[in-house]
Amino acid sequence: MPALDLASRRPLRVLFVQGHLRENGGLRVVLELARRFVADGVETTVFALEDVCGVPTATPDPSVRLVLGADAALPGSRRLPRGVRRLVAEARHHDVVVSGSEIGHGVLAGWIAARLTRRPFVVLAQGDLDEAVAAWVPRHLRRVTRLADAHADATICVSPGLVPGIVANGQPAERTHVVVNGVDVDALRARAAGRPRRRVAVPQVVSLGRLTPHKGFDLLVRASAAVRARGLEHELTIAGEGEGRADLEALVADLGADHVRLPGFTDRPESVLSGADLFVSSSRTEAMPLTLLESLALGTPVVATDCSVGTRMLLAEGELGRLVPTESVEALTEALAAHLTDPEPLRAAADRGPEFARRFDPQRLSREHLAILARIAGRDLPAGLSAGSPEHRQEAQDVQVARQRTAAGDRHAA
Repeated sequence: MPALDLASRRPLRVLFVQGHLRENGGLRVVLELARRFVADGVETTVFALEDVCGVPTATPDPSVRLVLGADAALPGSRRLPRGVRRLVAEARHHDVVVSGSEIGHGVLAGWIAARLTRRPFVVLAQGDLDEAVAAWVPRHLRRVTRLADAHADATICVSPGLVPGIVANGQPAERTHVVVNGVDVDALRARAAGRPRRRVAVPQVVSLGRLTPHKGFDLLVRASAAVRARGLEHELTIAGEGEGRADLEALVADLGADHVRLPGFTDRPESVLSGADLFVSSSRTEAMPLTLLESLALGTPVVATDCSVGTRMLLAEGELGRLVPTESVEALTEALAAHLTDPEPLRAAADRGPEFARRFDPQRLSREHLAILARIAGRDLPAGLSAGSPEHRQEAQDVQVARQRTAAGDRHAA
């Protein structure tokens, strides 16, 4: 770990690094953490290496300082070097550098900037490292990406299911931490209650996320078309944008699935989730899906593929929603058909969702992040700031149990 000046115990200053501000669930997690850090009196900056245009982007809360590394108009050969130079300059004025993802230019640039400025470097792991590297990282950058992850001063995983992959990559177990995603149940429900609802004559099935293969939307469209062929009418809305849009549109056309809507990106997930008859998470892989947690908070019935420890944790091993095998159109078809035929079992399960979601209190979880960062940086937190109180330990116990189950499964597989 870099040398620290422990004599100067001034308050912590945090620098988040993102490759860009293209809208996705992981970026939403980072921006919400930054907003809460600032609200708790911690100086926080979000640094985006590249400015992007022509795609949906997210904007930090006005209270959060935003710095853009390089303008999108610059040639690619100049854009990244300029962004890294600006990042190094910013790192000198902060106490800890945090990459908002385990992959991408942000983790590489953040690692370089932290080492050049002798600042601690922390990775917020939001996906399975092996799967993310294989799916998203160019071959010539895979080795250095793994190196950056293995040599972080700490890794904070959003799900206990991510820990084995991080440790297997070379990060010492004692440097790994688990702080799951949170949701402000009351705020989310208040926003949902204030939105006008569209009058519809048939059940509404929805899903939400970036249009990429790992979300499994192709599986969902096929299952929905098969259910409709049985005479079970419904509309399917998949909200999001991404590089998989053209393939998904072609699949909808090939299947003649005129009941499927692809309305594009929304920065208000409650506008899709609230009032829906069913939310479906069809992902091939996930870590700690934020949209699933938001669905629970809104009391929306859920069907989800059993693709991760985080998904099972959020659905309480299937008590709060139906879990189906991953990569199975048949299983999704049967689950959709069962709910459209008799919605009461999943509605009853969903009624318990909001109270369960309150365990994932975002303020407490934000402060757990801050406690880790302050300890690593050797800095103080603002007076009176703590990571939580005894009555809020149930979710932490759930994390520990899930982590133990993950480890036991790994030992059994070995």
